[in-house]
Amino acid sequence: MHEELWAGIALKLDHASFHYEKMGESLDPPESNAWNVAAESAGRIIDTGWHRSLYAHLDAFLSATRSVAEIIKCCFGVDPHREMRDWFDNLPADEKERRCEFRRRFQKHYDAFCQLPLGKARHVSEHRTGYPDAMAKVSGMFGVTYIGSPTKPIPISETRKIDDPNLAFLVKPRRIHPTWTDFSIDGQGLFDACAAYLRGAKDLLDASRVIAVQVHGSKRLTPPS
Repeated sequence: MHEELWAGIALKLDHASFHYEKMGESLDPPESNAWNVAAESAGRIIDTGWHRSLYAHLDAFLSATRSVAEIIKCCFGVDPHREMRDWFDNLPADEKERRCEFRRRFQKHYDAFCQLPLGKARHVSEHRTGYPDAMAKVSGMFGVTYIGSPTKPIPISETRKIDDPNLAFLVKPRRIHPTWTDFSIDGQGLFDACAAYLRGAKDLLDASRVIAVQVHGSKRLTPPS
């Protein structure tokens, strides 16, 4: 029932999953083709662009995941924003009553989802600083730990310090490339936190489907405009 309304919610959730997957793929090492292998053997560092890719997909992931809750509320309940008031006021009385009842039952699930840790990170990124408070902490091969953030890239390579000029020929840059365990946000692993946020959105969708059947059944719902 009301599959035309559920379709957009499912699409948004799919987009969130896509961005989460791309975050992980951002950390893949350079492709092991002949050119890359020869270049790195000669001392050239291949920049995969992981920093830009990972944080761009993280930002999109946070936005898409959070929007699931708002779209559910708009499609099946009541959207309190001013631009939706005239639309809501013109709905049939029965539909308005059902939407208000959906909102009442849905609210506790909505509030619980909004309280998830990454809900705050999304708000900070979109409405405060422009980026989430994520951090990269990467241990290099030569004992140096590199700290980075969305606005502070870590170096893409490092070189061992050799004091003896006769051994300078041994100096060769090494690629610094983090793994998913090197990232954190709000004191927890970034990728684990994102996975939990995505599960929270899926659970919210499941709960909303149950409430929608109870409240709206097969009765008509007007698509929001």
